[in-house]
Amino acid sequence: MKTLRLLPIAFLLLFSSSLIAQISGSPREFETTTEMYNQIRKLLNTKEKVPYKIDWENVKGSPYLTENYKLAKFSVGEKSYGNIMMRFNTYTDEIELLPEEGEEAGALMKLDDSKITFGNTTLALFDYTTEEGDAKKGYFLVLNSADNIKLVLKKKCVFSPNEKALTANQADRAAKFTQYDYFYIVKDGDFMEVSPKKKDILKIFPNQKNEIKEFIKTEKLKLKNQQDFGKLVDYIASISNMESN
Repeated sequence: MKTLRLLPIAFLLLFSSSLIAQISGSPREFETTTEMYNQIRKLLNTKEKVPYKIDWENVKGSPYLTENYKLAKFSVGEKSYGNIMMRFNTYTDEIELLPEEGEEAGALMKLDDSKITFGNTTLALFDYTTEEGDAKKGYFLVLNSADNIKLVLKKKCVFSPNEKALTANQADRAAKFTQYDYFYIVKDGDFMEVSPKKKDILKIFPNQKNEIKEFIKTEKLKLKNQQDFGKLVDYIASISNMESN
């Protein structure tokens, strides 16, 4: 895996904030880039964590949604903290800020109602319960726009350490990160795992079975395409609203 030289965060913040101001022309939440950076620093997770030591030169795959830091808009509720270079670590389930040269990457605290937007990709923090019954907070990719029924994607990342060959006929196995996708329908605070298959959608929404079938056919949706999957859930949300009114 290539090692990237990181530019000082102050420079990147100055560049990114001025660029956004030129493009959008919208008022900024903070008077200066330094003020914005100082506010963001207050939201970094300062709890001591157990580090995971990895030989990055000899590992396959990546724990990141995108390897490079990207310009992202960070907000908590109605409060926007501006646009900053960030990336999402799917292994630790954390949002990392681009560090200054010589520093380690800092991760944002998991604040209720927080949201990070990278272009057309939105990550939102949700409260959920694991299969073991543990309550957790975690980041999910939001794939549709409706509020009453959400389609979200959880990126789970597993690290497999390297393994030495047991016999001369076997080869050593390199360490690697493997990412897995899990889709969920979120309704009334409940998470229901679903696959991008028509039959699974119909099991969750049996009362709208005919409408769903017709919509998939008319719109020629391919549910393995995340955009199409999100479009279907938005449609289901709209007809659910009509039935409840």
